[in-house]
Amino acid sequence: MKNNSALSFVQSSTAILLQALLVIAPLLVVPYTRNLIVDTKSLFLFLIALLVTLGFAIKTFSKKKWELAVSPLTLPLALFGGSVLISSFLSQKYPVESLLGMGGVYISLALIGIFGSSMVKGNYTEKVTKLLGISGGLLAISMVLEQFGYGPSRLINSISAFDLPHSLLFNLSGSSFVAAQVMLIALVGIVAGVLNKKNLTTTDLGLGIVNLLGLLLAGWSMLPGKIAAVTLTPFQASWTVVLRSLESLQSAIIGHGPASYVNMYTRFKPLWTNGQSYWQFNFGSASDVPLTLVVTVGLLGLISWLFLVGKVFLQTKLSSKESKPLLMMLLATYIIQLAVPANVVMVSIQAALFVFWVAANQNHFSLLQFRTWKVRSFPKKLEFIQRIFGKKNWFLNLTAILLAVASLGTTYLVGMSYIAQHYMYRANNALAKKDIVQLYENQRKAVATNRYLDTFRREYALTNLQIAIALSNNADITEEEKQQAIQLVSQAIRDGKAATLLDPADVDNWTTLAEIYRNLIGTSAEASNWAVSSLVSAVQVNPINPNLRLEIGRLALADKKSQDALTFFAQAAELKPDMAAAYYHLGLAFQQMNQPEDTKKAWQRALLLLENDSSDYITLSQQLAQLEEVIKSNPTGTQETTTAPEVPPAPTGTQQPGITQQNVQQQEADILNPGLDAPLDPAIVQ
Repeated sequence: MKNNSALSFVQSSTAILLQALLVIAPLLVVPYTRNLIVDTKSLFLFLIALLVTLGFAIKTFSKKKWELAVSPLTLPLALFGGSVLISSFLSQKYPVESLLGMGGVYISLALIGIFGSSMVKGNYTEKVTKLLGISGGLLAISMVLEQFGYGPSRLINSISAFDLPHSLLFNLSGSSFVAAQVMLIALVGIVAGVLNKKNLTTTDLGLGIVNLLGLLLAGWSMLPGKIAAVTLTPFQASWTVVLRSLESLQSAIIGHGPASYVNMYTRFKPLWTNGQSYWQFNFGSASDVPLTLVVTVGLLGLISWLFLVGKVFLQTKLSSKESKPLLMMLLATYIIQLAVPANVVMVSIQAALFVFWVAANQNHFSLLQFRTWKVRSFPKKLEFIQRIFGKKNWFLNLTAILLAVASLGTTYLVGMSYIAQHYMYRANNALAKKDIVQLYENQRKAVATNRYLDTFRREYALTNLQIAIALSNNADITEEEKQQAIQLVSQAIRDGKAATLLDPADVDNWTTLAEIYRNLIGTSAEASNWAVSSLVSAVQVNPINPNLRLEIGRLALADKKSQDALTFFAQAAELKPDMAAAYYHLGLAFQQMNQPEDTKKAWQRALLLLENDSSDYITLSQQLAQLEEVIKSNPTGTQETTTAPEVPPAPTGTQQPGITQQNVQQQEADILNPGLDAPLDPAIVQ
C-alpha cells in the first residue's frame, strides 16, 4: 500500500508539474540573471524535465520494472532528442553553451515527452485547454497594462536592478512575437474544444475574447515602424547559410551545435546583407525551424524532427474525439515552427501537450497502436546478466538508481550554471553603480562557478584590462599599483585566450583578444602583431565584416605600413561600398603615402556618403578644404608625411606570448582552473 501511495503521489505530481509548465512558462520572470526572460524560462523547463525524469526513476524502482507508454510519437521524439544530444557533444569540444541553450531545451522536450507520457494517466483535455487560455489571457492583460505604462515591468524594476521600459517593448513571454504565438495556440484550443463539445460556455467565451484582443494588440505592436516590430532572418540569407553549412560532411550530418547558428550566420551570410539596415546584426536563428536545424543539428536532426512533425499530422485520423483539442494545439505549434524560429516558450508548451495527448489516448491502444513495454525478465541470450544480479531485477533497480543520480547531478550542474548567471547580474548592477571592486569580484565568481562559457571569460578579460588601464594612467602610480596592473593584464590575456579556445567560431572572442593586445602597444614589441593576428582570426570567422578590415588597417597605419593599410581599407570599401569610414581611412592611407590627389578623391567619396548636417560631414569638409589648399600650393603633387594616428595609452605590463605561441595544454589548464585570481584590493582601485 505504501508503494502504491508513493507511486500515486509521484504520478499526480508529474501531472501538476506539467500543468504548471503550460501556465507558468509564458509568464514566469525571475529578474536575477542578466537575461531575465530566457534564463528564467529555460531553467524552469530544465527543472521540470529533470523532475519528470526523477519521477520516472522512482516509479521504475518502486514497480521493479521499466514501463514506457509507447505512442506513435515516442520513437521520433527519442530520435530527435538523441540527434540533438549527439550534435551537442560531437560537434563541439565544450558543449556547455549548447546544453544551456536550445540544445538543452530540445533535450528537455524529449525527456518530458518520453518519461512524462508514462507517468500521467487520464484525460486532461478540458483542463489543459482552459489553463493555456488563462495563460494567454494573463499575457494579454499584462500587455494592455504595459501599453498604458502600468505593466509588470514596474514591479520587476522595483525589486531588481533592471530598468525595463514601461511599454509593449517589454513582454513577460519575451516579446510580442512570442506572446502572439501563445495566444494563437490558446485560441486554437478554445475553438477546437467548443467545436468538440458543441457547446460554448461563458468561460470559453471570456477566454477566447481576451486572447483574441491580446493577439490583435500583439499584431499591431509588431507592424513595421511600431515599437515591437520584428526583423527575422531573410529566407534568402537563411538558405545561403544552410548551403554553406553543408559543405563539410560532419557538419552536414550532425551540424555545428545547437547554439551555433549565430556563429554560422556570421561566417556564411551573403555579401548582399552588407547593404541592408541590419548589416551589423547577426541573427541567432534562421527564418524558420527546419532551416535552423540543418545548420545547428544537421540533417540527422532535421530528418528526425520532420519525422516527428509527420507523425503528429498523421494522428488527426487516429486521435480520440475527446483529445482532438490537444492534438489541434500540438499541430498548431508545429505549423508555426514551419514558418518562424523556435523559442523556449513554445517548446515548453509542446512538451506538455505531448504528454497530455498521450495520456488522453491510453484507453485506445488498439486504435492508436499503443503498447506498454515491460521488462520483467531477460531474453535467453542475456540470461547471464540476470544471473549476475540475481532474480530480484537488481539490474533494473541499478538503472533506476543511475537515472535518479543522473537527474540529481544534472540538476546540481544546472543550478550552479544559473548561480553563475546571477553573479553576472550582480556584476552588471555593480557596473551601473560604478563599484569596480564588486564588478570584478562578481565576474571572478561567475567564471569560477561556470568556467566553460566564453561570454563570461571575455567580459572578465575586458574588466581586468580596463582596471589595468585605469591604474596605469595614474600620474603617481606606485610600485604596488604597477604589480596589480601587470597581474590584471596577465589575467586579461589568459581569459581572452580561454574564450577563443572555448568558442573559436565566435568573432567577439577574437575582437576582445585583439582589443587586449592593442592596448599593450607601446609596452610590448609584438603587441601590434598579436592584435593583427587576432583580427585575422576574426576575419576568418566573419569574412564580410568591413569593420574588421578597418581595424587591421588602422593598426597597419599606426605602424606606418601604408601599403598594407591601403589594402585593408580598400577591402573594407569593397565589402561595403556605402561605408563612409572606409573611404575616409583610405584617404588617410593615401595621405601617409604622399598622394594628395588620391586622398582628395577618397575623402570626396566619403563626404557623399555622410549626412549633410552631421558633425562628421562638417569636419571632413574642413579637412578637404585644407587639403585642397595644400594641393594648390604644391602643384607637384607631393605632400609632407603626416603623423600616424595616436594609439591609446597601454597599461604597464610585461611582454606576453602571442596566441600562436600559446601551448594548447596550458590553455586547457587555464580553462579548467580559473578563479585562482587574487581578489582586487579596494584600496588600490580607489
